Amino acid sequence: MASTQSLFPKAINLHEQRDPERNLWRNVLIVALEDALGRYALNKNYGYSRTSSAKLARSYFTEPNGDFKMVCTLAGFDHEYIRMKATKYLERKKEENDKEDLSTM
Repeated sequence: MASTQSLFPKAINLHEQRDPERNLWRNVLIVALEDALGRYALNKNYGYSRTSSAKLARSYFTEPNGDFKMVCTLAGFDHEYIRMKATKYLERKKEENDKEDLSTM
């Protein structure tokens, strides 16, 4: 989870007061990103394959939607900045996975 957290701006700055609600929404974003990467997929995925679940989770970051904007706002982040960073991060991870898949052939 440490690499995922580096995608988002620091959770608590030196002069920032602790805000449990804001931190909750920041963790929602972290879990959503882990889902988009296909990590920690549950065995009971309600008819979705692990791949389609991850693809659906990636669309949360890559396609404009009001829920994402609201969660980013509640987390204290600019949704456009987070979308841009997450999209780049997900693309980089996909390229890394594609290279690993080719090397095992």
